[in-house]
Amino acid sequence: MVERQNIEAILNFLKNPRNKAIFNLIIIFAIGFLFLSLSKFTESPRRSQSGDIQNINVTPVQNASEQSYEEKLEKHLADVLKKVIDVGDVNVMITLENEVMVEPAYNTINNQKTSEEKDGEGGIRSTIETQSNRQVVLLQKGGDDEPLLVKKSTPAIKGVLIVAEGASSSRIIDQITRATSTVLDIPVYKIKVLQK
Repeated sequence: MVERQNIEAILNFLKNPRNKAIFNLIIIFAIGFLFLSLSKFTESPRRSQSGDIQNINVTPVQNASEQSYEEKLEKHLADVLKKVIDVGDVNVMITLENEVMVEPAYNTINNQKTSEEKDGEGGIRSTIETQSNRQVVLLQKGGDDEPLLVKKSTPAIKGVLIVAEGASSSRIIDQITRATSTVLDIPVYKIKVLQK
């Protein structure tokens, strides 16, 4: 009985012409809330705040599930060198100067406020206040947030050690050295070839 009275009170409230505006505002608010809720599901690049995108930090990347950059290079080089006549079985070790580096994109908001004060002697003192806020730009992929990468740089090679069965002749050592120098774009003095 009480519920019926509550419903009748609400209907009488809405029938009153003065309350139509309030009812329309409630409907508009509900539709807006619905659109905001739906936009969360269709959002692609997400930025925490508006502003200029800038590259700031460089951070190393290491994914344990995948082969490292170094291991991939070693495997590819060994596979290619094994195909050369008289080289035989090959093992390759590559030393890198550092890890793979990435630069994420940042949203940067800079605010500057200037104020001037006059003192009793007629002088003017200016104060400039600057604030900077930086946040990483995130993308949603499969329900996870990942940073938007602007640049990914590979590390420089310090040296290469190659151990090959056919490295008994100077001709084969020269072929291996030149091939490695060409493939990795490094000088020959960074390459050492030994017999297995």
